[in-house]
Amino acid sequence: MSQPAVPPDNEFFRTLWAKQGGCCALCGKPMPASRFDVAHATIWKRQRPTFDHIIPRAAGGSDEPDNLQLAHARCNKIKGKSQTGSVGRVRT
Repeated sequence: MSQPAVPPDNEFFRTLWAKQGGCCALCGKPMPASRFDVAHATIWKRQRPTFDHIIPRAAGGSDEPDNLQLAHARCNKIKGKSQTGSVGRVRT
C-alpha cells in the first residue's frame, strides 16, 4: 500500500510540527516534510511523520491532542511493540 506523499495538512499537525521543530519526539532526529525530501519511497515509508500516543491507547491513553506527538513511522512502530510509553519526550 502506498503512503501519501505529504503529511496531513491540518492545523493540529502544523502546530505539533512547529512545536517539535520538525523533529521526531522519540529519537529527536529531523523528519522529512514530504516524500520529495528523501531519495526513495521506501525511506519515506519509514521516516514519514506519524501521530504517536504519548501514553499508548493499549495502556489507557486517549486520542486527545495533549496525548499526541509526532514521530517517525519506524520509531512509532518500535515504541508500539513495547507499549511501555514514550521513550523520548514527555508531555509538556
